[in-house]
Amino acid sequence: MPPTIKILGYAGLLPFISLAILSVILSENILVRDALALYSFGIFTFLCGAWWPTTDMQNAKFWRIVLSNILFLTAFFTFLLLPLQWLAIGACFFILIWAIERFSSLIPKPPSTYSRLRTVLTITASLTMITSYLFGVA
Repeated sequence: MPPTIKILGYAGLLPFISLAILSVILSENILVRDALALYSFGIFTFLCGAWWPTTDMQNAKFWRIVLSNILFLTAFFTFLLLPLQWLAIGACFFILIWAIERFSSLIPKPPSTYSRLRTVLTITASLTMITSYLFGVA
């Protein structure tokens, strides 16, 4: 795995961690929680889009593309209609997309180093979202 992927992956956790900490410390500031919610939604959208193959659309698995759209639309309407619950539900979506990538045949199996990285990133992101949901702005 190229070092750039690892660096960008861990750097992508910095907003999760810092915004979760700030949401607990500044428990009266709804902007911090909203920033974490928006950032996490953006990352989830990126993960769904990553399921779309860029080199050969002709050989794309139909159900992989359909499922990525279903997951995105479900997340979008959850984010829009249940904004106060998004962090908890979104954390579950992160775990769901990780599980699909890890255990289904829809997604090609990545190298083990990337799988470990995705596991750490998913657990950390989900925990920060749950922490902010439980202990941040109510």
